[in-house]
Amino acid sequence: MNSTPLQLTMRAVRKSDYWIALPVDAPIRGGVSGDTLVELYEEVEAAKHFILDAPAEAEIVVTYLYEVDGVPPTVLETYRELRAQRDQVTTRLGESAREAVAALRAAGISVRDSAALLELSKSRVDQLSA
Repeated sequence: MNSTPLQLTMRAVRKSDYWIALPVDAPIRGGVSGDTLVELYEEVEAAKHFILDAPAEAEIVVTYLYEVDGVPPTVLETYRELRAQRDQVTTRLGESAREAVAALRAAGISVRDSAALLELSKSRVDQLSA
């Protein structure tokens, strides 16, 4: 299936001893609950097609907005944004390291010198060469 996935945004709210997730701008307003976030995620997965009134084969990407008393939403949002940026940089760094190792090795630079130039261990340079 190559169609664009449907989007579902859920507002996850921590109550005294459980979590509840309520759909944001969805045709069905009913929510789900769970004692833990893992349980809540499972419940949302089971109900997401019903909440969006979508066919079972439709791909649905779920986004959560968290509300936890005493925790400003920006704290979690900032953390998640920075983590996503870190993951992107990590991916790009790995690609760049593989390219640099290949170029250095093609230029006849030893593993030891390649490691020194890239500030990596020799074993990491060997891994990147494979």
